[in-house]
Amino acid sequence: MEISLTAGSTLASTMRLNPSSQALSAQPISEDQKSAFSNATPAAIYHPSEAAQALTQTTSTQPMVVVNTYGRPQSADFPAMAKLHQGAFYGLKSAFEEFKSALESTFPDLAEKKFGFTIEADGKLKALNPAGELSLTDMDQLDKLLNASSTLIGAADTYRDVSIDLVAADGNWGGSYLGDYQLDENNFASTIDLAALFIPKTTTLNPEAMAGWFSHQLWSKGELATKETHAAIMASRDVAREAQEKAAAKAAAAAETAKA
Repeated sequence: MEISLTAGSTLASTMRLNPSSQALSAQPISEDQKSAFSNATPAAIYHPSEAAQALTQTTSTQPMVVVNTYGRPQSADFPAMAKLHQGAFYGLKSAFEEFKSALESTFPDLAEKKFGFTIEADGKLKALNPAGELSLTDMDQLDKLLNASSTLIGAADTYRDVSIDLVAADGNWGGSYLGDYQLDENNFASTIDLAALFIPKTTTLNPEAMAGWFSHQLWSKGELATKETHAAIMASRDVAREAQEKAAAKAAAAAETAKA
């Protein structure tokens, strides 16, 4: 049989069908039909294998495991924090280059040795010996010279504070991969070597320079955030937001008063 799909044989989608005047009524089932239905059997019977039965029993008897996830989203302030962090980076770079230039002029032998430095919780700078080239005398002398530079101390202090705010503003999902960590004044010195931030970059990938990047130092030496630290950061965000809202409302009220 041929089926034509031409427009001439296709019923219009708007065609209306006339309702039938014949009423529908249920027809009773005969005794023979009832007997046939009761004796009917399935066409196939599934017999699970022993392995399938064992898997079903194991799955049904295993306790349900509840997985709790926690963390924090990236703050709306993160882009602004990133700009502040970049500015603090260049401010610290300028102060460190000035310090190295003075060190080369006054203590050239010491300046030739590889050293690092960081800032401790009390705000003092501390010399680091990443390559093992410094003696105890060298370390003591560097500590004194570093802390004699008020410019370097101020730049390091600013960079630390902005770095802490940057990490706190990031999220552990949908962010810049900093929000999994907890950075504060107490663990900053054990996490970030400030001198390593300025290892010269080359045209090719330099493993030493990459290891000195802020993010890489945080990932390799940073302290992972906990449920409690995430909650504390979220609470501090709420406090800051409420303070901003109150300040904005106060400024708006003052503006309205001035107009009146």
